[in-house]
Amino acid sequence: MKRYISYFAVLLAVLLGAACSKDDSAAGSDNRTGVMAMTVSTRQTADTGEYDPLQHQTVYIYNDEGGLLRKYTSKEACPERLELLAGTYRVAVEAGEEAPADFTKRLYKGEETFTVKPGETTHAEVVCKIANTVVEVKFDASIVENLDPGYFVWIAGTDKFDEAEAESGAVPALKFTDEGTGYYTLPAGTTSLAWMFRGTHTSGKQVEMENTLTEVKAGGKYVFTFRYSPDLPGYIDALLIRVDTETEDKDDKIIFSPDPALLTEGFDNDEVQKYTSGEKKYRIMAFAELKKFTVSVGDDSYDLLTGTHEGISFTPTDKYNTELTLSDAFFAGLAGGDHAVTIHVEDANGGSNEISTTYRLQGLVPVTEKSYDLWANTVTLQVVDFTRSANVTFGLCGSDGQWKYLTGTSQGDDFISATFAPQWQESTNANGHTVYTRETGTGVVATHGYDYKVTIDGTEKSGSFTAGAAQTIPNADMSGWSMTSGFAFPNAEGGSFWSSGNNTMTKTLCTSTDVKFGKAAPAAKLTSTNMLVLAAGNLFTGTFAYKSLTGTVQFGQPYDFTVRPSALKVKYHAKVGTVDKVRTSGDICPYIKKGDPDMARIFVAIVDWNAPHQVVSAMTTTKGAWDPEKGIDNVSEGKILGYGSLWITQSTEGDDMQDAELDIVWYDHETRPSGGGYSLVISCACNAYGDYFTGCSTNVMYVDDFEWVY
Repeated sequence: MKRYISYFAVLLAVLLGAACSKDDSAAGSDNRTGVMAMTVSTRQTADTGEYDPLQHQTVYIYNDEGGLLRKYTSKEACPERLELLAGTYRVAVEAGEEAPADFTKRLYKGEETFTVKPGETTHAEVVCKIANTVVEVKFDASIVENLDPGYFVWIAGTDKFDEAEAESGAVPALKFTDEGTGYYTLPAGTTSLAWMFRGTHTSGKQVEMENTLTEVKAGGKYVFTFRYSPDLPGYIDALLIRVDTETEDKDDKIIFSPDPALLTEGFDNDEVQKYTSGEKKYRIMAFAELKKFTVSVGDDSYDLLTGTHEGISFTPTDKYNTELTLSDAFFAGLAGGDHAVTIHVEDANGGSNEISTTYRLQGLVPVTEKSYDLWANTVTLQVVDFTRSANVTFGLCGSDGQWKYLTGTSQGDDFISATFAPQWQESTNANGHTVYTRETGTGVVATHGYDYKVTIDGTEKSGSFTAGAAQTIPNADMSGWSMTSGFAFPNAEGGSFWSSGNNTMTKTLCTSTDVKFGKAAPAAKLTSTNMLVLAAGNLFTGTFAYKSLTGTVQFGQPYDFTVRPSALKVKYHAKVGTVDKVRTSGDICPYIKKGDPDMARIFVAIVDWNAPHQVVSAMTTTKGAWDPEKGIDNVSEGKILGYGSLWITQSTEGDDMQDAELDIVWYDHETRPSGGGYSLVISCACNAYGDYFTGCSTNVMYVDDFEWVY
């Protein structure tokens, strides 16, 4: 920010009063003279020290031919009234003392031309500005934290710093051992400030560097702020800001350290670089031999110390500096979009550093995992076009071989894009609720491959991608079994994803078996049992608790859905009979009765719950019984977003496990399950209505290999 530094003003008021003649008659009586009333005041907006420039004041008054009429060398010597003949005059003021370089002494100058007119009152004001070159040095707190005491900086008015000259006073120079301000009177023809910083890093390494600032002007203020840079660990930088009311502000950054430094040449590394052609240059400053020097972009890394690489060159410019150039051939191998180009260096002293620049190139942007949302089933195709062409068409083709097309839309930041989204078909489930399924061939789904292309003003570019990987279900192959409360559960040691109704009364509801696949591939065997009431063989995601002839199931486990499934695949084998056990009092099952064909069931529900859903089954009561087919708000813990269900009404033929896919339909195809909430229920039961203690007591079901289908 500019600051207009005005240290004092001289107010000259030319007042017509009594006439003045050679015989000392009243001034102004012959309309040839006037009276000037002069006062000198000081406005110190930047100086808070004890030094008072007005104690060293000189005022000059000149006629219109440049002749000196009056000179007053102190504030006290200036008369309160001064007679002048009508005409033009110039007043010049100096305050302070001139010194080559000093922390206290400084000089201010100002002048103004004014005209005394007969019969009129004339006021004139002279604003004085500092005549020195002002240098302010600041040490950031990070300097104290990272350098040992004793650091300092020399700043001298010369083209090249020479410590001997500075010490002897041969050049205007000041040594700053603490924060402060210095005032320089630069010799004629000198327009440079040379500086040298010296200190010791807490690691023991010497920190020393010098440089020269050119185009320095008298009256300008230069603020050096030295700091330890958190962006470049181990580095110290001097931020130079010039405050000059007559010139543009100038920022210059100087980084120095015993570790290597990396600087861009001619561009701001904080800004995205829109690249079309030409060379991009960097300066590497190192105080020891480079042992590692690489340029990396994407998955490619180039070792510059071994061999040559197309489009990359570097040349030492002096003992400490190396210039790195990236040219057209380097960028020619990059696709459209934003690319982080990283330069990494390490030196023989163990120091290291790196800098990363984002380059934006025109063309088709490759599809990456950032381009698609596999829960929303969308993909966004993009091109970068600095001209923002209006004639851009995108195409997407899946395994069906059918191309879908969309017109690109400018995003206002060089990117033109189009988003391919799914279409949803509406239907009604068996309970009369509206459900949705994704229309085949629309949007994108995980594990599937796609071709895509873009046409810009008749020119076509293309690419292909596979949309992400499948998600897995913990212990989906039933291979991990561990003991919990004395019973085996289908979880790896330490896991608790799956549970069953195993308890002290019934030990066979869910067990590991190798009957169907052999010992190398166990399955879960669910067995119903005739106890005082029916004990249904079961397996589910959640937890179970038993107390006083009451079983409590907590359905649901947290599951981080990043990919929307279209079905749940499972292997099963079932033996289903006729209902022979029913609850005889209390909550009688409303769906089936003794003598009816029984059913086994497997279902999956994708939910957005704030807690697991609880079903409590006692001898005569059942609380919380639920069915995902009965609507989105079938439970109080939150929404049922989607579900898939398999009702098994007949025994499986033969001895082999059967493959089944539970197609998932959606009540809500927009909501994403809340992070950290309960989001997945899988339930397998030999008796579909076992929570009412009703069903066939000899049902058996094997389940294995749960897998998402997309």
